[in-house]
Amino acid sequence: MKYFAAFLCVVCLFPMGISWAADKYIGSIKTLDGTVTVVSRGKEVDPVVGTRLFVQDRVKTGHNGSVGIILQDDTVFTLGPDSELALKEFRFDPKKNDFSLVSRMVRGTFVYVSGIMGKLSPKSIRIETPDGIVAIRGTKFAAQIQE
Repeated sequence: MKYFAAFLCVVCLFPMGISWAADKYIGSIKTLDGTVTVVSRGKEVDPVVGTRLFVQDRVKTGHNGSVGIILQDDTVFTLGPDSELALKEFRFDPKKNDFSLVSRMVRGTFVYVSGIMGKLSPKSIRIETPDGIVAIRGTKFAAQIQE
């Protein structure tokens, strides 16, 4: 009976562990001004300072909008008016030496400042643009993507 109870606990809690991992946020909105929206898990929301961001989220600014995003490793993205950023992948686990940051600058004006990942594993960072990929080897860059 003891083994059955332990087995039942593992079977019941395992799916919960999977959903907790999938719900782990990767960053948050640090600043915002004007029109800013976040598309998260298929729903469009109007964020506030502190809104959590997840892998596969898209952050968009309107013609009068700007937003500052801070990721778990202290990486900062700042988006200007009429901009869109897709957060495609983020893994930051220094204990396991597991690092990856993949984002896509869809359109607009951006400033990127690397966080801890940029110091520990700069080759793990990839910023995609409509015309190419930016390989991050420094700590800061600005870009404007025109349609």
